[in-house]
Amino acid sequence: MAVNYSALLNDRQLEAVESPAQYVRIIAGAGSGKTRVLTYRIAYLIEQRHVDPGRILAIAFTNKVAQEMLGRAKKLVEDLGEMTNSLKIMTFHSLAARFLRIEAAAIGYPRGFTIYDEDDQSRLVKVIAEEKGYRKGDSIVKEALSYIRRKKGQGLYPQDIKGSKDLYERQKLLLSFYEAYEKKKGDMFALDFDDLLLQCLYILENDPEIRERWASRFDHILVDEFQDTNDVQFRLLKLLLTPLTSVYVVGDPDQTIYTWRGANQKLILDFEKSFGDVETVILNENYRSTKNILQAANQLIKHNQKRVPKDLFTNGATGEVVKTYNAPNSEREAEWVCREIKTLVAKSQRENGEPDYSDIAILYRSSYLTRPFEQAMARSGIPYRIFGGLRFYERMEVKDLLAYFSLLVNPKNNIAFERIVNVPRRGIGDTTLAKIREESGAHGLSEYEYLERYAEFAGDSKIPSKAVAALMAMVAKVEATKERLEKKEEAYPSILRDFVTSLDYMDYLKDDEEEDEDRVGNVNALLDDIMDYLKKNPESTFDEYLQNVTLLTSQDDMNNGNYVSLMTVHVAKGLEFDNVFVVCLNDGSFPSKRALEETERDGAEEERRLAYVAFTRAKKRLYLSCNRSYSYATDSHAVPSPYFKEAGLKVEEEGAFRGLYGFNKTYGGTGRSFFSDGGHIDPFTEKSQPVEEKKEAPKTNGIEAWHVGDIAHHETFGDGKVVELISKDIIVIDFDNGGRKTLMANHPRLSRLKSKGGDA
Repeated sequence: MAVNYSALLNDRQLEAVESPAQYVRIIAGAGSGKTRVLTYRIAYLIEQRHVDPGRILAIAFTNKVAQEMLGRAKKLVEDLGEMTNSLKIMTFHSLAARFLRIEAAAIGYPRGFTIYDEDDQSRLVKVIAEEKGYRKGDSIVKEALSYIRRKKGQGLYPQDIKGSKDLYERQKLLLSFYEAYEKKKGDMFALDFDDLLLQCLYILENDPEIRERWASRFDHILVDEFQDTNDVQFRLLKLLLTPLTSVYVVGDPDQTIYTWRGANQKLILDFEKSFGDVETVILNENYRSTKNILQAANQLIKHNQKRVPKDLFTNGATGEVVKTYNAPNSEREAEWVCREIKTLVAKSQRENGEPDYSDIAILYRSSYLTRPFEQAMARSGIPYRIFGGLRFYERMEVKDLLAYFSLLVNPKNNIAFERIVNVPRRGIGDTTLAKIREESGAHGLSEYEYLERYAEFAGDSKIPSKAVAALMAMVAKVEATKERLEKKEEAYPSILRDFVTSLDYMDYLKDDEEEDEDRVGNVNALLDDIMDYLKKNPESTFDEYLQNVTLLTSQDDMNNGNYVSLMTVHVAKGLEFDNVFVVCLNDGSFPSKRALEETERDGAEEERRLAYVAFTRAKKRLYLSCNRSYSYATDSHAVPSPYFKEAGLKVEEEGAFRGLYGFNKTYGGTGRSFFSDGGHIDPFTEKSQPVEEKKEAPKTNGIEAWHVGDIAHHETFGDGKVVELISKDIIVIDFDNGGRKTLMANHPRLSRLKSKGGDA
């Protein structure tokens, strides 16, 4: 049965789906049916324009969205059956990984190369740091990682930087880390996330035959969340085009929130400059949020200049007013949030008989803000889960087994080998591992390859015989498993389960002093996940499973459990909840002071877009809160975010203030000053007006400036020497008892015994 597009779409959506133009830009406001339009466009191309599904490539922002879109599109045209199996919907990184599995020989790599995630990158840089005489915990590790990722985001490899004559000594040091990183990674046939795109670009730009072969595969390329596309991804897109390829992009400039990661908002704003004759369709009817929520979001985002003007509207309900709250401190703010959650859950229980937490989300600008909310929910018995923190595939036992599995595919992966060389325990310490590194390097082999061929070199080896015996047993198990995989006589999930059993890994977890049943459960969940992947992808190979796991994002392991979801606004992008709490809306926190200082990234507009994204995640109710906690960093009390005023909202000081100060004031929408702590403060500036009485600020030690070399005394830690000034507010002290502490410089329990220049 044919899809009735005119009955299922509004006029603007239908116009977008049926556009005959070669180049189409859809400006899709929050909740306007963006994914729906993209999915129906794919179905329309297949069903009405008779495009071969295999000649359609759709790019989604996450693997989760890609899978959802693929399922919906196939369901719409299910009458076509097996024909739709060739339809491709994936992320840019998945596309690049698939490309490289086929074309890896063009860069001298095998098809079974390894993809390094951020944890693998960090481990490799730590190895390099130790080789250069640093410690794994030294700041140079984090600095080098940041440098490498930044340069790759700019499309620059070491050879592109090396010729510059204007490098400072520190830059030369960081470049040397980058060179060593690329050398070691290449020796192990590994690629990091950035490499997937950059190496794909390199091949397409330098091999016309390969480029022509791939560009001729697709007649239609569609890109979701185009506002978050970066320059490297856009270059890749253009290399896959022929003069006849149709390009269809969907996005919202008001939701560009990844410029810090390279997203280029100009690509969607100036789409005509890239493609000439472009049809633009604006979707501005919102199907998600109430009128009150949209009014606040619209008023807020109007303060941005770099946007395509549009006002979201809805034909839905007016809804409840946006609720605001200002607490005297972060703990009271968290308590207010918990009270409101309990009210919502009590209502759901009355209506449905069961308490429902699943449609409640708490959003925040930065992860460090969660502590008081976690504590308050734990005390209140409210179930919650944090997303964007430690994901399933990042947990220790899961990473351990994925490292073992990686060695089955790529024996050159030293990072994987060093992770599991003593897991389960085999008596392999740092000294033995250093000998393995040295001896394998001398023979030009990876560490695992060296052990695999150890009989050839045993006469000259200095590795202890006990360690050799343990390692040879491990190698035998790996090789036996590889042999079974290569025969392809059994389903690989079954082989891997046997492999894990042969390693005694489950017993190792059960014997671990820190063992809990969750860790054992995570191993079983991983094995079940492998089996589930095979069921859904029966023709898949084991290395394809490993690739899929590596490319997963924070949203991909979300499920619909009965808990409150906590996440940063960045993680919440693309999600929606009935009830949304946006917390810690304080000037300096949201908008972020650091982001505002980065003027070259248009920080002010990006922060406002981030708030707009947060507001528009809410379907029925939106709660906005802030607090007035004292900050040592700013030496002042926090004040409400300017976003309250910009959104036309008032900030209510409710019951928490009445009991403390004997009044209950309203402020915000009019910009009127308010009274708190006996003072007269404008909530939208940081300037305090003269007051007759002022609450005494927290006590400090009165020391205005520390110096490296100062001798200090702490009432708990004893005497020590200042060894580093992180900032004027934070210092690092080596105490005589051997401990190193990072402390607030003005902490009242800290005093100076002797300054660098003499007695204190």
